[in-house]
Amino acid sequence: MRTWRLLLGGMLVWAAHFFGAYAIASIFPARVAIARVLAAVLTAACLAALVWLTRRSIAAGRRESDDFSRWVAWLATLLNALSFVAVLWQAFPILLVRG
Repeated sequence: MRTWRLLLGGMLVWAAHFFGAYAIASIFPARVAIARVLAAVLTAACLAALVWLTRRSIAAGRRESDDFSRWVAWLATLLNALSFVAVLWQAFPILLVRG
């Protein structure tokens, strides 16, 4: 179970950011300033969670002794880094919209 949490944590944060950003855009379509602030808060929270998950996966890779566990931790670190970039990529259109 710990392996799945380690591997899928970053992807779940990415999915939460995607649905949260979609919900903000749907709830506040005409209020760009409110949507921008809420999206910035959501993005900051998701990026902080991804940094925390990345640090945990790096620490897990350092303390593991067998090759498979180190590989899982390395893969989790890569997935967390991918999720970090994806959250930033999703946030750019929201935060840069003119209104």
